[in-house]
Amino acid sequence: MKQRNFLAARIDQWSREHPRLLDLIMAGSMWLVFGLSSALAGLPAFLVATAAILPLAVRRRFPATVLAWSAAAFAVQLVVVPIPLPADIAQAIVVYTVAAHVASVPIRLLALGAALTGSVLAGFRWSTPPAYEANVFKNAVFLGILFVLVWVIGNLVRGRQANMSALRAASARLEEGRLQHERFVAQRQRVAAAREIHDIVAHCLTVVIVQADGAEYAAEHARPWERGDAGTVFATIGRTARSALAEVRGVIEVLRDADGPDEAHGARLGIAELRQLVDSVRATGLAVEVEAEPSVFDDVPPAIRFTVLRVVREALTNVLKHAGPHATAHVVVARTPGGIMVRAEDDGVGSRRADATASPPGYGLDGMRERLRAMGGVLEAGPRSGRGFVVDATIPVAALSPATP
Repeated sequence: MKQRNFLAARIDQWSREHPRLLDLIMAGSMWLVFGLSSALAGLPAFLVATAAILPLAVRRRFPATVLAWSAAAFAVQLVVVPIPLPADIAQAIVVYTVAAHVASVPIRLLALGAALTGSVLAGFRWSTPPAYEANVFKNAVFLGILFVLVWVIGNLVRGRQANMSALRAASARLEEGRLQHERFVAQRQRVAAAREIHDIVAHCLTVVIVQADGAEYAAEHARPWERGDAGTVFATIGRTARSALAEVRGVIEVLRDADGPDEAHGARLGIAELRQLVDSVRATGLAVEVEAEPSVFDDVPPAIRFTVLRVVREALTNVLKHAGPHATAHVVVARTPGGIMVRAEDDGVGSRRADATASPPGYGLDGMRERLRAMGGVLEAGPRSGRGFVVDATIPVAALSPATP
């Protein structure tokens, strides 16, 4: 039984893939069976049967034309052949074809009307005495019911095909939407990775440049050159470079993680990592003061912890790059009724630095704004009154709280 079902499925698939070839085979087979058997009623019957059956080979390509030809052939049959023929089954197939494959409602109704008219005329032509009127009625009703059923089945098939086409189109749209979503997610991951790598590299290279510039100045001007000072400088450079390499590798690895870099690293971040970040900046010679309660990260989602540290790091990187020599920085991380507030300010020359050696503008502030926007936060940055630059960031903790649906 399973083998039969498998064979039937293969036949059905083949027929759907080769509809024209199937029509040709069907027309040829019907002509061999019904056309040749109609020859028993004489040559006119054979010619009429052939004219009715052979056009079925193109019934799906030209259904309206085949309908008109079939109606003409049946009219000729009623005139020259006084009896029904086995080939008359072709008329029912034509009605079914029009109902199943023609979208125009008027043409489908025309096919039904022609079939019912033919049923009445056939009832008069093929009925015999003594109960002539009763036979006419019975034959017309029987043929009419038969053609109505065939027409209804054809319309049901057409409706099913239309539904299947709509489902296939909807499935294609859903698949395209899924692919677009995947491309969008991949693009977001690439943008997030690029932003993380930018932040990491910008911060660490700034530290390395400051240390290298200090070492170069000391080597040229300081007397005598202290080995211990040199060792400290190179140790800071090496530690910073190794940290940058490890973080870049981590960003690349977490691209395979559905939770993303924030979730991957944020759960392990806290006040200790904040102080470690500040210490690495202090090693460059920048004086940094930090105000942060030990419990500032308690009950804070990992993504927000990660964002807070990134904002602090980018702000201190900007101080190293733009504040000028002898600047000091002050960082505040505090809880507010609605979330976490981060403030990083310095007393350097800030954005008003105009000498020729000033660093070109980067993408740090834009990156922070994008990151905070994703968290529902706000970033404000600009020069302080007097001297220096200030960065204010607020992040609503409730926006990403685990309790939020």
